[in-house]
Amino acid sequence: MPPPKVCSTWPRETKPRFAHRLRAFFAILAVAASSVVIGTVGFGFALIAAPVLLLYLEPQQVVVVINSLIGLMLVMVLVRNWRYLELRPSLGLVLGGLAATPIGVLALNSASPGVLRITIAIVILVLALVSLKNIQLPFTRSRMAGPSFGFLTVLATTTIAIGGPIAAIYAISQEWKPDRIRATLALLFITTDIVAFALYAATGLVTRDTLANIGVMIPGLILGSALAVVLVNRINDRIFRRAMIAVIVVAGSATLIRELSGA
Repeated sequence: MPPPKVCSTWPRETKPRFAHRLRAFFAILAVAASSVVIGTVGFGFALIAAPVLLLYLEPQQVVVVINSLIGLMLVMVLVRNWRYLELRPSLGLVLGGLAATPIGVLALNSASPGVLRITIAIVILVLALVSLKNIQLPFTRSRMAGPSFGFLTVLATTTIAIGGPIAAIYAISQEWKPDRIRATLALLFITTDIVAFALYAATGLVTRDTLANIGVMIPGLILGSALAVVLVNRINDRIFRRAMIAVIVVAGSATLIRELSGA
């Protein structure tokens, strides 16, 4: 009697399930790492999360899930930093962001974001180099600077989930302290993410699967938030500024390279 055959592969129904769980595990780890970044410098969540979540979700769903997770994460950031918030200077950013939210949601539904990605990436890199050289641009001190940067930030966030570097460049130009930057960016993204989520839902981009995917990522969000609390107390203003510019440059470069390479 011949010996029984040893199966060298998983059963057909088990292998896809294992691969799905493995992708979900790495997605949660990416969300944890992203939460550390945004909890520390106030932006940069999508830089780490987006490439991993694209292996797990459709592109439009990645934008919706990331923006939802950013809103949840920044609630925790704002709770810790609310006393550093100055409402009057923040109002321009928020109003500009709210004006851009419906435009960004419509663009996500109807337009190919390729040209927008390239344009935003180039703008981010140019402004990052300006910040690195400590060059003061006159328009960053004008009355319309806040609304303009808020508009561009949220337009980028609602369409390709990478808008934080634009707001960060504005914050650097204002020479705000780290706690104030975190509080201001948190207010901007929480406010606009609430409106964006309602519009995503109204246009059919929020499904049961979307809510389930957000729920799956919550443990990573909590873990990253806890680690960020530890790191925040160990970073001085100089390191914070350098970390912000580094995240801005990497975000702009990664977006530009990915789009030009067709990845």
